[in-house]
Amino acid sequence: MPAARSTHAPIKRKALSEAPINRQQAPTSPLKPLSPTKAATLKSAFSVTKNSSQADVPKKGVKGKKVPSPFAATKSVLHRSTAAPQIVGREAEQDTIRKFLRSTVEKGSGGSMYISGNPGTGKTACLQAIIKQSSAKFASVLVNCVPLTRPGQVYAAVLEALDKPAANADSSLDDLENLVFSSKSAVLVILDEVDSLLGSRQEVLYRLFELATHPDSRLALVGIANALDLTDRFLPRLQARNCEPTLLNFNPYQVKDIVAILQSRLDSVATKGADPVIQKAALELCARKVAATSGDLRKALDVCRQAMESAETESKRKAKSVDKENAASDAVQAQGVAPLKVSIMHIAKVLTSINGSPIAQKLEALNFQQKLVLCAYASLARADTPVTSKRPAAAGNVIAVASLYSEYVSICSRLSMLAPVTRTEFLDLVAMMETQGVVTIEASKAGRRCGVRRRIVATAGAADDRAVRLAVDDADIRRTLEKTPALIPLL
Repeated sequence: MPAARSTHAPIKRKALSEAPINRQQAPTSPLKPLSPTKAATLKSAFSVTKNSSQADVPKKGVKGKKVPSPFAATKSVLHRSTAAPQIVGREAEQDTIRKFLRSTVEKGSGGSMYISGNPGTGKTACLQAIIKQSSAKFASVLVNCVPLTRPGQVYAAVLEALDKPAANADSSLDDLENLVFSSKSAVLVILDEVDSLLGSRQEVLYRLFELATHPDSRLALVGIANALDLTDRFLPRLQARNCEPTLLNFNPYQVKDIVAILQSRLDSVATKGADPVIQKAALELCARKVAATSGDLRKALDVCRQAMESAETESKRKAKSVDKENAASDAVQAQGVAPLKVSIMHIAKVLTSINGSPIAQKLEALNFQQKLVLCAYASLARADTPVTSKRPAAAGNVIAVASLYSEYVSICSRLSMLAPVTRTEFLDLVAMMETQGVVTIEASKAGRRCGVRRRIVATAGAADDRAVRLAVDDADIRRTLEKTPALIPLL
Protein backbone atom coordinates (compact mmCIF):
# COMPACT_ATOMS: atom_id res chain seq x y z
CA MET A 1 0.00 0.00 0.00
CA PRO A 2 2.75 2.56 0.71
CA ALA A 3 4.33 1.76 -2.64
CA ALA A 4 1.09 2.48 -4.44
CA ARG A 5 0.75 5.88 -2.76
CA SER A 6 4.31 6.88 -3.71
CA THR A 7 3.66 5.77 -7.32
CA HIS A 8 0.54 7.90 -7.82
CA ALA A 9 1.81 10.99 -5.98
CA PRO A 10 3.89 12.43 -8.86
CA ILE A 11 1.03 11.90 -11.27
CA LYS A 12 -1.32 13.78 -8.98
CA ARG A 13 1.07 16.71 -8.62
CA LYS A 14 1.51 16.81 -12.40
CA ALA A 15 -2.18 16.88 -12.93
CA LEU A 16 -2.57 19.74 -10.50
CA SER A 17 0.18 21.69 -12.15
CA GLU A 18 -1.37 21.28 -15.58
CA ALA A 19 -4.88 22.15 -14.44
CA PRO A 20 -6.08 25.62 -15.57
CA ILE A 21 -6.49 28.21 -12.82
CA ASN A 22 -9.84 30.00 -12.72
CA ARG A 23 -9.41 33.51 -11.32
CA GLN A 24 -12.47 35.43 -10.23
CA GLN A 25 -12.63 38.76 -12.02
CA ALA A 26 -12.79 41.89 -9.83
CA PRO A 27 -16.08 43.72 -9.87
CA THR A 28 -16.24 46.74 -12.10
CA SER A 29 -16.25 50.09 -10.21
CA PRO A 30 -19.28 52.30 -10.90
CA LEU A 31 -17.08 55.45 -10.72
CA LYS A 32 -15.58 56.69 -13.88
CA PRO A 33 -11.85 57.43 -13.82
CA LEU A 34 -10.84 61.11 -13.70
CA SER A 35 -9.17 62.72 -16.58
CA PRO A 36 -5.52 63.79 -16.06
CA THR A 37 -6.48 67.46 -16.08
CA LYS A 38 -9.10 67.09 -13.33
CA ALA A 39 -6.79 64.91 -11.21
CA ALA A 40 -4.04 67.55 -11.29
CA THR A 41 -6.53 70.26 -10.32
CA LEU A 42 -7.80 68.32 -7.29
CA LYS A 43 -4.26 67.47 -6.14
CA SER A 44 -3.20 71.13 -6.14
CA ALA A 45 -6.38 72.13 -4.34
CA PHE A 46 -5.90 69.71 -1.43
CA SER A 47 -2.09 69.89 -1.09
CA VAL A 48 -0.75 71.04 2.36
CA THR A 49 1.87 73.78 2.42
CA LYS A 50 4.13 74.13 5.49
CA ASN A 51 4.54 77.63 6.80
CA SER A 52 7.86 78.90 8.03
CA SER A 53 7.01 78.45 11.69
CA GLN A 54 6.05 74.80 11.20
CA ALA A 55 9.18 74.11 9.18
CA ASP A 56 11.36 75.39 11.98
CA VAL A 57 9.83 73.13 14.63
CA PRO A 58 12.25 70.26 15.27
CA LYS A 59 10.90 66.77 14.83
CA LYS A 60 10.42 64.69 17.89
CA GLY A 61 12.52 61.61 18.31
CA VAL A 62 11.11 58.19 17.58
CA LYS A 63 9.24 56.82 20.54
CA GLY A 64 11.31 54.31 22.48
CA LYS A 65 14.67 55.60 21.26
CA LYS A 66 16.80 57.79 23.48
CA VAL A 67 18.32 60.88 21.96
CA PRO A 68 22.10 60.56 22.43
CA SER A 69 23.60 63.04 24.83
CA PRO A 70 25.84 65.68 23.26
CA PHE A 71 28.31 64.91 26.07
CA ALA A 72 28.34 61.12 25.59
CA ALA A 73 31.44 60.95 23.40
CA THR A 74 33.31 63.45 25.54
CA LYS A 75 32.48 61.62 28.76
CA SER A 76 33.76 58.37 27.28
CA VAL A 77 37.28 59.76 26.75
CA LEU A 78 37.37 61.09 30.29
CA HIS A 79 37.09 57.66 31.87
CA ARG A 80 40.14 56.29 33.62
CA SER A 81 39.98 53.05 31.65
CA THR A 82 39.98 54.82 28.27
CA ALA A 83 43.42 54.76 26.66
CA ALA A 84 44.80 58.18 25.77
CA PRO A 85 44.82 58.95 22.03
CA GLN A 86 48.45 59.99 22.37
CA ILE A 87 51.05 60.47 25.09
CA VAL A 88 51.38 64.19 25.81
CA GLY A 89 54.62 65.30 27.42
CA ARG A 90 56.97 62.93 29.24
CA GLU A 91 59.56 63.23 26.44
CA ALA A 92 62.52 62.38 28.69
CA GLU A 93 60.72 59.37 30.18
CA GLN A 94 59.71 58.15 26.73
CA ASP A 95 63.33 58.35 25.51
CA THR A 96 64.53 56.30 28.48
CA ILE A 97 61.95 53.59 27.83
CA ARG A 98 62.79 53.48 24.11
CA LYS A 99 66.50 53.05 24.90
CA PHE A 100 65.69 50.22 27.27
CA LEU A 101 63.56 48.42 24.68
CA ARG A 102 66.21 48.87 21.99
CA SER A 103 68.91 47.40 24.23
CA THR A 104 66.81 44.43 25.39
CA VAL A 105 63.82 42.96 23.57
CA GLU A 106 64.59 44.52 20.18
CA LYS A 107 68.05 42.93 20.31
CA GLY A 108 66.73 39.66 21.74
CA SER A 109 68.46 40.00 25.11
CA GLY A 110 67.36 40.45 28.70
CA GLY A 111 67.54 43.33 31.15
CA SER A 112 65.63 45.02 33.94
CA MET A 113 64.08 48.40 34.70
CA TYR A 114 62.30 49.83 37.74
CA ILE A 115 59.76 52.63 37.17
CA SER A 116 58.58 54.62 40.19
CA GLY A 117 56.17 57.49 40.69
CA ASN A 118 53.01 58.56 42.46
CA PRO A 119 49.66 57.12 41.36
CA GLY A 120 48.22 58.73 38.25
CA THR A 121 51.53 59.96 36.79
CA GLY A 122 51.27 57.88 33.60
CA LYS A 123 53.82 55.14 34.34
CA THR A 124 51.92 52.16 32.91
CA ALA A 125 50.18 54.16 30.16
CA CYS A 126 53.43 55.62 28.86
CA LEU A 127 55.16 52.23 28.85
CA GLN A 128 52.31 50.52 26.99
CA ALA A 129 52.17 53.31 24.40
CA ILE A 130 55.91 53.00 23.67
CA ILE A 131 55.56 49.21 23.32
CA LYS A 132 52.84 49.67 20.69
CA GLN A 133 55.05 52.08 18.76
CA SER A 134 57.93 49.59 18.58
CA SER A 135 58.44 47.98 15.18
CA ALA A 136 60.13 44.88 16.62
CA LYS A 137 58.15 41.71 17.24
CA PHE A 138 58.31 40.38 20.79
CA ALA A 139 55.93 39.00 23.38
CA SER A 140 54.92 41.34 26.19
CA VAL A 141 52.64 40.68 29.15
CA LEU A 142 51.40 42.79 32.05
CA VAL A 143 50.88 41.12 35.44
CA ASN A 144 49.24 42.95 38.34
CA CYS A 145 50.85 41.71 41.55
CA VAL A 146 48.17 42.98 43.93
CA PRO A 147 45.83 39.92 43.68
CA LEU A 148 48.67 37.52 44.47
CA THR A 149 48.44 36.21 48.01
CA ARG A 150 52.05 34.97 48.14
CA PRO A 151 55.12 36.39 46.37
CA GLY A 152 55.97 32.98 44.91
CA GLN A 153 52.75 32.93 42.91
CA VAL A 154 54.20 35.47 40.48
CA TYR A 155 56.10 32.75 38.58
CA ALA A 156 52.90 30.90 37.69
CA ALA A 157 51.12 34.18 36.93
CA VAL A 158 53.79 35.16 34.39
CA LEU A 159 53.65 31.75 32.71
CA GLU A 160 49.87 31.92 32.59
CA ALA A 161 50.01 35.35 30.94
CA LEU A 162 52.45 33.98 28.34
CA ASP A 163 50.08 31.04 27.60
CA LYS A 164 52.72 28.64 28.98
CA PRO A 165 51.06 27.41 32.16
CA ALA A 166 53.23 25.59 34.65
CA ALA A 167 52.81 21.86 35.14
CA ASN A 168 52.28 22.42 38.86
CA ALA A 169 52.86 25.13 41.46
CA ASP A 170 56.15 23.66 42.64
CA SER A 171 57.71 23.65 39.17
CA SER A 172 56.65 27.19 38.15
CA LEU A 173 60.09 28.72 38.81
CA ASP A 174 61.90 25.95 36.88
CA ASP A 175 59.43 26.27 33.99
CA LEU A 176 59.98 30.04 33.84
CA GLU A 177 63.76 29.63 33.83
CA ASN A 178 63.59 27.05 31.04
CA LEU A 179 61.37 29.39 29.03
CA VAL A 180 63.59 32.49 29.26
CA PHE A 181 66.78 30.54 28.57
CA SER A 182 65.43 28.50 25.66
CA SER A 183 63.26 31.14 23.96
CA LYS A 184 64.40 32.25 20.50
CA SER A 185 63.12 35.81 21.05
CA ALA A 186 63.04 38.08 24.06
CA VAL A 187 60.04 38.28 26.36
CA LEU A 188 58.97 41.53 28.06
CA VAL A 189 57.30 41.03 31.44
CA ILE A 190 55.77 44.06 33.20
CA LEU A 191 55.04 43.62 36.91
CA ASP A 192 52.65 46.34 38.02
CA GLU A 193 52.55 47.13 41.77
CA VAL A 194 55.71 45.07 42.17
CA ASP A 195 56.05 46.19 45.78
CA SER A 196 53.25 43.73 46.58
CA LEU A 197 55.88 40.98 46.22
CA LEU A 198 57.89 42.28 49.17
CA GLY A 199 58.33 39.57 51.78
CA SER A 200 60.52 38.76 54.72
CA ARG A 201 63.69 38.05 52.71
CA GLN A 202 62.74 39.37 49.23
CA GLU A 203 63.94 36.13 47.62
CA VAL A 204 61.32 36.32 44.86
CA LEU A 205 62.31 39.82 43.77
CA TYR A 206 66.01 38.98 43.95
CA ARG A 207 65.43 35.90 41.81
CA LEU A 208 63.44 37.79 39.16
CA PHE A 209 65.94 40.65 38.75
CA GLU A 210 68.90 38.22 38.71
CA LEU A 211 67.14 36.09 36.11
CA ALA A 212 66.59 39.14 33.90
CA THR A 213 70.24 40.24 34.03
CA HIS A 214 71.74 36.79 33.30
CA PRO A 215 73.86 36.89 30.10
CA ASP A 216 71.89 34.05 28.46
CA SER A 217 68.46 35.26 29.59
CA ARG A 218 65.77 36.41 27.16
CA LEU A 219 63.72 38.04 29.92
CA ALA A 220 63.28 41.82 29.94
CA LEU A 221 61.72 42.70 33.29
CA VAL A 222 60.01 45.99 34.15
CA GLY A 223 58.82 46.56 37.70
CA ILE A 224 56.39 49.41 38.45
CA ALA A 225 55.57 50.77 41.92
CA ASN A 226 55.07 54.03 43.81
CA ALA A 227 58.12 53.95 46.08
CA LEU A 228 61.13 55.81 44.74
CA ASP A 229 63.73 53.95 46.82
CA LEU A 230 62.35 50.42 46.66
CA THR A 231 65.51 48.90 45.16
CA ASP A 232 67.83 50.77 47.55
CA ARG A 233 65.78 50.06 50.65
CA PHE A 234 64.63 46.48 50.10
CA LEU A 235 67.01 45.12 47.45
CA PRO A 236 70.49 46.33 48.43
CA ARG A 237 72.15 43.16 47.18
CA LEU A 238 71.29 43.90 43.55
CA GLN A 239 74.02 46.51 43.28
CA ALA A 240 76.57 44.18 44.89
CA ARG A 241 75.67 41.43 42.41
CA ASN A 242 75.78 43.82 39.46
CA CYS A 243 72.06 43.25 38.86
CA GLU A 244 70.82 46.76 39.55
CA PRO A 245 67.97 47.74 37.19
CA THR A 246 67.67 50.91 35.15
CA LEU A 247 65.85 53.43 37.34
CA LEU A 248 63.19 55.79 35.99
CA ASN A 249 61.05 58.10 38.11
CA PHE A 250 57.84 59.84 36.99
CA ASN A 251 57.34 63.17 38.76
CA PRO A 252 53.79 64.41 39.47
CA TYR A 253 52.09 66.25 36.64
CA GLN A 254 52.30 70.05 36.60
CA VAL A 255 49.48 72.41 35.66
CA LYS A 256 50.46 72.81 32.01
CA ASP A 257 50.85 69.03 31.62
CA ILE A 258 47.37 68.30 33.00
CA VAL A 259 45.77 70.99 30.81
CA ALA A 260 47.53 69.66 27.70
CA ILE A 261 46.49 66.05 28.38
CA LEU A 262 42.86 66.97 29.08
CA GLN A 263 42.72 69.16 25.98
CA SER A 264 44.20 66.35 23.87
CA ARG A 265 41.47 63.97 24.98
CA LEU A 266 38.73 66.53 24.35
CA ASP A 267 40.09 67.37 20.88
CA SER A 268 40.07 63.69 19.89
CA VAL A 269 36.24 63.63 19.92
CA ALA A 270 35.47 67.30 19.23
CA THR A 271 33.55 68.30 16.12
CA LYS A 272 35.51 70.54 13.80
CA GLY A 273 34.55 74.18 14.28
CA ALA A 274 32.40 73.48 17.36
CA ASP A 275 32.76 75.36 20.62
CA PRO A 276 34.72 73.55 23.35
CA VAL A 277 32.57 71.51 25.71
CA ILE A 278 34.67 72.51 28.73
CA GLN A 279 35.73 76.12 29.05
CA LYS A 280 39.46 76.77 29.07
CA ALA A 281 39.28 78.57 32.40
CA ALA A 282 37.48 75.56 33.90
CA LEU A 283 40.21 73.21 32.66
CA GLU A 284 42.89 75.41 34.19
CA LEU A 285 41.07 75.51 37.53
CA CYS A 286 40.83 71.73 37.59
CA ALA A 287 44.51 71.36 36.66
CA ARG A 288 45.68 73.83 39.32
CA LYS A 289 43.72 72.18 42.11
CA VAL A 290 44.85 68.67 41.17
CA ALA A 291 48.49 69.69 40.68
CA ALA A 292 48.50 71.42 44.07
CA THR A 293 47.30 68.30 45.91
CA SER A 294 48.62 65.16 44.20
CA GLY A 295 49.32 65.68 40.50
CA ASP A 296 47.18 62.58 39.86
CA LEU A 297 45.82 62.75 36.31
CA ARG A 298 43.09 60.23 37.14
CA LYS A 299 41.62 62.66 39.66
CA ALA A 300 41.55 65.40 37.00
CA LEU A 301 39.69 63.04 34.65
CA ASP A 302 37.15 62.23 37.36
CA VAL A 303 36.59 65.90 38.16
CA CYS A 304 35.98 66.83 34.51
CA ARG A 305 33.66 63.89 33.93
CA GLN A 306 31.59 64.59 37.04
CA ALA A 307 31.43 68.28 36.13
CA MET A 308 30.18 67.31 32.68
CA GLU A 309 27.49 65.10 34.21
CA SER A 310 26.44 67.99 36.43
CA ALA A 311 26.20 70.32 33.44
CA GLU A 312 24.22 67.71 31.51
CA THR A 313 21.74 67.32 34.35
CA GLU A 314 21.32 71.09 34.54
CA SER A 315 20.79 71.28 30.77
CA LYS A 316 18.06 68.61 30.87
CA ARG A 317 16.34 70.35 33.77
CA LYS A 318 16.24 73.64 31.88
CA ALA A 319 15.00 71.91 28.72
CA LYS A 320 12.09 70.37 30.62
CA SER A 321 11.24 73.76 32.09
CA VAL A 322 11.19 75.33 28.63
CA ASP A 323 8.99 72.51 27.29
CA LYS A 324 6.44 73.12 30.04
CA GLU A 325 6.38 76.86 29.32
CA ASN A 326 5.89 76.23 25.59
CA ALA A 327 3.08 73.76 26.27
CA ALA A 328 1.31 76.27 28.53
CA SER A 329 1.64 79.12 26.04
CA ASP A 330 0.10 79.52 22.59
CA ALA A 331 3.43 80.06 20.89
CA VAL A 332 3.80 78.29 17.58
CA GLN A 333 7.57 78.12 17.48
CA ALA A 334 9.34 76.10 20.19
CA GLN A 335 12.31 77.64 21.86
CA GLY A 336 15.37 75.38 21.97
CA VAL A 337 17.83 75.19 24.85
CA ALA A 338 21.48 75.14 23.88
CA PRO A 339 23.58 72.53 25.68
CA LEU A 340 25.38 74.04 28.62
CA LYS A 341 29.14 74.25 28.66
CA VAL A 342 31.14 73.05 31.62
CA SER A 343 32.10 76.23 33.42
CA ILE A 344 34.24 77.14 36.41
CA MET A 345 31.15 76.83 38.60
CA HIS A 346 30.68 73.16 37.68
CA ILE A 347 34.35 72.34 38.28
CA ALA A 348 34.42 74.18 41.62
CA LYS A 349 31.30 72.36 42.78
CA VAL A 350 32.83 68.95 42.04
CA LEU A 351 36.15 69.88 43.64
CA THR A 352 34.34 70.91 46.81
CA SER A 353 32.44 67.63 46.97
CA ILE A 354 35.61 65.58 46.39
CA ASN A 355 38.01 67.44 48.64
CA GLY A 356 35.41 68.29 51.23
CA SER A 357 34.90 71.60 52.97
CA PRO A 358 37.83 73.40 54.63
CA ILE A 359 36.40 72.37 57.99
CA ALA A 360 36.38 68.69 57.01
CA GLN A 361 39.97 68.94 55.79
CA LYS A 362 40.92 70.61 59.07
CA LEU A 363 39.37 67.79 61.10
CA GLU A 364 40.90 65.09 58.90
CA ALA A 365 44.35 66.53 59.62
CA LEU A 366 44.02 65.86 63.37
CA ASN A 367 46.10 63.03 64.80
CA PHE A 368 44.64 60.15 66.78
CA GLN A 369 45.32 61.73 70.17
CA GLN A 370 43.53 64.93 69.17
CA LYS A 371 40.56 62.89 67.96
CA LEU A 372 40.44 61.26 71.40
CA VAL A 373 40.22 64.76 72.88
CA LEU A 374 37.20 65.41 70.66
CA CYS A 375 35.65 62.12 71.81
CA ALA A 376 36.11 63.22 75.42
CA TYR A 377 34.51 66.58 74.68
CA ALA A 378 31.54 64.92 72.91
CA SER A 379 31.04 62.56 75.87
CA LEU A 380 30.97 65.39 78.41
CA ALA A 381 28.80 67.57 76.15
CA ARG A 382 26.16 64.82 75.93
CA ALA A 383 26.16 64.53 79.71
CA ASP A 384 25.74 68.30 80.18
CA THR A 385 23.08 68.83 77.49
CA PRO A 386 19.53 67.90 78.51
CA VAL A 387 17.75 65.41 76.28
CA THR A 388 14.89 67.87 75.68
CA SER A 389 17.23 70.64 74.61
CA LYS A 390 17.25 71.40 70.88
CA ARG A 391 20.51 73.31 71.08
CA PRO A 392 23.50 71.46 69.52
CA ALA A 393 26.14 70.42 72.05
CA ALA A 394 28.87 72.21 70.11
CA ALA A 395 27.04 75.51 70.17
CA GLY A 396 27.14 76.35 73.82
CA ASN A 397 28.95 73.78 75.97
CA VAL A 398 32.05 75.09 77.68
CA ILE A 399 34.03 72.34 79.39
CA ALA A 400 36.83 72.85 81.87
CA VAL A 401 40.24 71.61 80.79
CA ALA A 402 40.61 69.58 83.99
CA SER A 403 37.32 67.76 83.36
CA LEU A 404 38.26 67.22 79.73
CA TYR A 405 41.57 65.65 80.70
CA SER A 406 39.91 63.32 83.22
CA GLU A 407 37.45 62.11 80.56
CA TYR A 408 40.30 61.69 78.07
CA VAL A 409 42.19 59.43 80.54
CA SER A 410 38.99 57.42 81.08
CA ILE A 411 38.55 56.91 77.34
CA CYS A 412 42.15 55.75 76.90
CA SER A 413 41.59 53.20 79.67
CA ARG A 414 38.45 51.87 78.00
CA LEU A 415 40.11 51.56 74.59
CA SER A 416 43.19 49.79 76.01
CA MET A 417 45.05 50.75 72.85
CA LEU A 418 47.53 53.32 74.12
CA ALA A 419 48.52 55.03 77.33
CA PRO A 420 47.20 58.56 77.94
CA VAL A 421 49.58 61.46 77.58
CA THR A 422 50.62 63.52 80.56
CA ARG A 423 48.70 66.63 81.61
CA THR A 424 51.35 68.90 80.12
CA GLU A 425 51.27 67.03 76.80
CA PHE A 426 47.47 67.16 76.90
CA LEU A 427 47.59 70.94 77.23
CA ASP A 428 49.89 71.05 74.22
CA LEU A 429 47.40 68.96 72.23
CA VAL A 430 44.55 71.33 73.09
CA ALA A 431 46.68 74.39 72.32
CA MET A 432 47.55 72.93 68.92
CA MET A 433 43.85 72.30 68.23
CA GLU A 434 43.17 75.95 69.07
CA THR A 435 45.83 77.00 66.56
CA GLN A 436 44.16 74.80 63.93
CA GLY A 437 40.82 76.48 64.58
CA VAL A 438 39.03 73.40 65.95
CA VAL A 439 38.51 74.64 69.53
CA THR A 440 38.77 77.89 71.41
CA ILE A 441 40.33 78.29 74.84
CA GLU A 442 38.69 80.75 77.16
CA ALA A 443 38.74 81.60 80.82
CA SER A 444 36.31 79.89 83.14
CA LYS A 445 33.77 81.97 85.06
CA ALA A 446 36.13 82.32 88.02
CA GLY A 447 38.99 83.15 85.71
CA ARG A 448 37.00 85.90 83.99
CA ARG A 449 36.32 87.59 87.33
CA CYS A 450 40.03 87.53 88.14
CA GLY A 451 41.01 88.88 84.73
CA VAL A 452 42.98 85.80 83.65
CA ARG A 453 44.45 86.06 80.18
CA ARG A 454 42.88 83.88 77.45
CA ARG A 455 45.99 82.15 76.12
CA ILE A 456 46.56 78.68 77.57
CA VAL A 457 49.82 77.88 79.36
CA ALA A 458 51.25 74.49 80.18
CA THR A 459 50.83 74.61 83.96
CA ALA A 460 48.40 72.62 86.02
CA GLY A 461 47.20 75.62 88.01
CA ALA A 462 46.46 77.72 84.94
CA ALA A 463 44.75 74.79 83.27
CA ASP A 464 42.18 74.61 86.02
CA ASP A 465 41.17 78.18 85.18
CA ARG A 466 40.64 77.39 81.48
CA ALA A 467 37.70 76.00 79.54
CA VAL A 468 37.31 74.58 76.04
CA ARG A 469 34.61 75.38 73.52
CA LEU A 470 34.23 73.84 70.05
CA ALA A 471 34.81 76.16 67.09
CA VAL A 472 33.23 73.79 64.55
CA ASP A 473 29.89 72.09 64.22
CA ASP A 474 29.23 68.92 66.19
CA ALA A 475 27.92 67.13 63.07
CA ASP A 476 31.22 67.71 61.24
CA ILE A 477 33.12 66.26 64.18
CA ARG A 478 30.91 63.19 64.30
CA ARG A 479 31.33 62.54 60.57
CA THR A 480 35.11 62.77 60.96
CA LEU A 481 35.28 60.51 64.01
CA GLU A 482 33.07 57.88 62.35
CA LYS A 483 35.76 57.37 59.71
CA THR A 484 38.01 55.86 62.41
CA PRO A 485 36.54 52.42 63.30
CA ALA A 486 38.18 52.31 66.73
CA LEU A 487 36.31 55.48 67.81
CA ILE A 488 32.83 54.49 66.67
CA PRO A 489 31.91 52.78 70.00
CA LEU A 490 32.69 56.04 71.80
CA LEU A 491 30.21 58.11 69.81
